Amino acid sequence: MRRSRIFILLAIILLLGVAAAYLFLGRGGGGSSEGDATPVPIDVVFVAIAAQDISRGAKIPEDGVIMSRMNANLVVETMISGSDEDEIRSRIVDRIARQDIARGVPITEAMLTETSGDLLAGGSNAALAIPAGYTAIAVPMNRLSGIAYALRDGDVVDILISLLLVDIDTDFQTILPNQTTPLTASGGTSEFPASNITGGVTGVEVSEDVNIPPLPFGRVETDEVTGQPFHIIPQEKQRPRAVSQRLVEAAIVLHVGTFLLEGESAGEVIAVPEGGVGAPAPEGQPAAQTITPPDIITLIVTPQEALALNWAMKVGADLTFTLRAPNDTEVTETTSVTLQYLLETYEITVPTKLPYGMEPRLENLITPELPNDKPPEPPQQ
Repeated sequence: MRRSRIFILLAIILLLGVAAAYLFLGRGGGGSSEGDATPVPIDVVFVAIAAQDISRGAKIPEDGVIMSRMNANLVVETMISGSDEDEIRSRIVDRIARQDIARGVPITEAMLTETSGDLLAGGSNAALAIPAGYTAIAVPMNRLSGIAYALRDGDVVDILISLLLVDIDTDFQTILPNQTTPLTASGGTSEFPASNITGGVTGVEVSEDVNIPPLPFGRVETDEVTGQPFHIIPQEKQRPRAVSQRLVEAAIVLHVGTFLLEGESAGEVIAVPEGGVGAPAPEGQPAAQTITPPDIITLIVTPQEALALNWAMKVGADLTFTLRAPNDTEVTETTSVTLQYLLETYEITVPTKLPYGMEPRLENLITPELPNDKPPEPPQQ
């Protein structure tokens, strides 16, 4: 029994060995047979690569392009590629680079042009921040209108406008009242009774209920009690009337100050000496520079708002910025503010004419003088 078991085990081992040898030699052992897999050929094409740094606007030189072999399945459609090196090179050499092309970068058709007038500018980073349908416009500002220089890029502001209005003649477009010249007619015929017309004394707005000739500039009024006519003339020109209203709501600040030009650096930050700006710097340390405050701000607005701001700047209107909270999208309505609005809305009392007054005579409001408005005094030697 024991010997028969050994024979059975040996027979099993032998069968397993034959099966393993068959599998190794017939399928996976590298022997040639009808069942061997055939290698799949790989399609290789030439791709144009920049052999050197090529500046925007420069012609592509002969030695500015090299060919690199690349698997066809790895080639992007925008790359300039093919099976003929000379044909690929002819499509690139002597053409103009629309943009800067770095060495080692695959060249695409979008990078090249036939004429310099078709150069593709890289554009500015500022333009990337403007949403579609909006535009950017620069507006002057100072410390008062610019919220004490608190504005930063990305802030949201409203813009207020203040104007001075006067009454004008619609035909002459001049300030009222007009000056008139009475005309005297002499001679003529029955058909044309006033052939010779000559000018007289300057006059305006003659009262029709008073039978007197035209008077110099002014008007005639009659005293209601005595019936005595009086000639009234103004002692000064027409006073403008001020009005303020919000012009633009929720404009985005694109940039505060002047943008740096290409190749321009912001400048080195120098520590301020202990004595402050203008004080002599310690030995070996450069003098501190005076920081120039911004005088301009660039805003993202709608095209119509840009037109309104452009008009306001051209006519010299006063513009003031007000700062809004981030993500404040609430739309509010405002009412134009005039002298009448202030008096009625805030119940401002018109001063009574008193038998006494202030001395010295006050004709203009006193504006507080801020220390920072004074230019810094030069350091004493």
